[in-house]
Amino acid sequence: MPKLLKIENAERIKAEIQSHFSVNEDARFVRRLDIILLLCNKQSVSNIVDLFGINATTIQRWVGRLNKFGFEGLRDKPGRGRRSLLSKADQAKLKKDIEKPPKDFGYDQARWDGKLLSHHIKKGYNVEIKVRQCQNLFKQLGFSLQRPRKMPDRGDPEKQETFKKNSK
Repeated sequence: MPKLLKIENAERIKAEIQSHFSVNEDARFVRRLDIILLLCNKQSVSNIVDLFGINATTIQRWVGRLNKFGFEGLRDKPGRGRRSLLSKADQAKLKKDIEKPPKDFGYDQARWDGKLLSHHIKKGYNVEIKVRQCQNLFKQLGFSLQRPRKMPDRGDPEKQETFKKNSK
């Protein structure tokens, strides 16, 4: 009998992988290909349902799309998912807002983050968007979240500056 490999924090890893499938179109396509390959290798739908936690009707729908449209039938259709709560005009305005520092809008923070953006959208656009969706919105608008570099506590600023000058 083959040795089982142990994955630490398996439930957390499993949840992260499931989350990745929900936001990555290519990952969903490859997963569907894997499932079709298992079906081609005579795996039962009930085994696949147990293995992947996918509804049997969904698998039947994928097989139907594969038979009708080929591999392209396994890709997501354009416009999949919920429509944005912000109009295109509001998104363009929001992008200009994000290009400015938060202090320009009276916020104490120096950088935008998901929590602040959620608050800003609720206040300025009267739309409630959760923090995680705001983090995705940064990417959609062409921004990346940047984290400040941590500095050591109780560091001597003069020694740090000297080190920076000498390390060039």
